Formats: sequence, structure tokens, C-alpha cells
Amino acid sequence: MATRRYGINAGETFVHVTEAVGAAVSSDSIELTVDLAGAGMTTAAGKAKVLEGLEYIKAHIIKGNWPPA
Repeated sequence: MATRRYGINAGETFVHVTEAVGAAVSSDSIELTVDLAGAGMTTAAGKAKVLEGLEYIKAHIIKGNWPPA
């Protein structure tokens, strides 16, 4: 499969992050699915794109209403 799924339960730390192949499932309270099929996503530049996207998501959560509607 051309996806990678990362998950962690709220309150856990770095060592508790799980990594799996496949679509998102509700096994952790926080999950991120990365589609690796995009052009260049398996390269170092792709890794940088994912990290940049996470910063945008973080900024969106900080600026937005919480909890989301």
C-alpha cells in the first residue's frame, strides 16, 4: 500500500508512536495518514513536505476553535 499511518494516544510520548501501512483506522486517539503515492513523497523532499504540512495543521489547530465543530 502507498500509505503510512502514524498514531498515538493523547498523553503518550514519542516512544509510544505507532507506525503501520494502510488507511487510517480508529486504533489511536490521534492519527496521521500520509499518502506516499504522490510525486516525490518517498524522497527527502517528500519528508520535508510532510513536516511542512504538519506545521500548517498545527497552526490551524492553534488559530481555530477548539474543540472543532
